[in-house]
Amino acid sequence: MHPTWTLIIVVVLAALLFMRPGKLSSLMEDLGKGISGFRKGMDEGRNQPQPPAQPTETPRQVSDQTSQSSQTQDRVEN
Repeated sequence: MHPTWTLIIVVVLAALLFMRPGKLSSLMEDLGKGISGFRKGMDEGRNQPQPPAQPTETPRQVSDQTSQSSQTQDRVEN
């Protein structure tokens, strides 16, 4: 038997009714501080200047290795 959304909502509402009002207000205050701190941290990350991108080297072309692999197979066979 899986809990449904209705059951979850009823349990949460019952818990809120039996909690002291002071606990509920402090819980909401802490939640608000957490959200505002998260937003502030996200804004600080956006406002910081990004370091200039380092120029990357162009990839070098790999030499043909088919002749090397046939030589390796000859060595293995001998």
